Parts: sequence; structure tokens; C-alpha cells
Amino acid sequence: MNDHIFKDRALELLTIGAGGFCGAISRYLIAGLFEPAPGTLVVNVLGSILLGFLMYSSEYLGYVSPRMRMFFGIGFLGSLTTFSTFTVQTFQMPLIEAGFNIFANLTLTLAGVFTGRSIVIYLVKRREGNGI
Repeated sequence: MNDHIFKDRALELLTIGAGGFCGAISRYLIAGLFEPAPGTLVVNVLGSILLGFLMYSSEYLGYVSPRMRMFFGIGFLGSLTTFSTFTVQTFQMPLIEAGFNIFANLTLTLAGVFTGRSIVIYLVKRREGNGI
């Protein structure tokens, strides 16, 4: 691997790692404000809204550089959200509570991505002067 490719790859990995560090700390702080399962739900929904916003900002507005997508999309939001913790917590719950937890996480995280996307579409239409 030549030096240029190695340096680019190293910078990408450092960018993702820095985002992951920030996301993990944020998850710890935010989830700590709640009981375990609701805290996991909060960070997963928040992360889904932000990911929807990031994805569609990048697509529709072109404001997000590839490096920023790595930092936020892969690093920060990948570390902020947590499927594994959700899974473990769900298996530790009584059956009815587990069913509700599954329903709430799936429904609200999908709604979160839709919400982030909708915010971007609204902003694009406002910027273009089309209103809503």
C-alpha cells in the first residue's frame, strides 16, 4: 500500500474512531438520565432522527462532506445507538414488557428516520421557496 493510500485510510479510521468515542460518551451520558431500557430507547430514537437528517441532508442538500458522514454516520451515530444493548435488555424482561420494548424500539426508530428525512425535505422546500 503506498503512503498516500495509507494516510487516507488512517485519517478515515481516526475520523470514525473520534466519532465513535464522542457517540459512546454521549450514549453513556444520555442513557444515564433514564432507567436502562427507556434510556436505550431514547438514544436509539435520537440516533435514528439524526441519521435520517444526516442521510437526507447529504443527499438533498449536499452539505455533508464524505469525512463528516464518516464521523457522524459511522462513528458518532453508530456508537450512540445500540442494538446489542436493546437485545440484551429485551431478553431480560418479562414477556409482555419485552414485546412492548420490541414494538416501541422498532416503531419509534423507524419513525425517527422518517422524521429526520421529513425535516430535511421541509428545509429543502423552504430553501427553494416552494413552501410546504
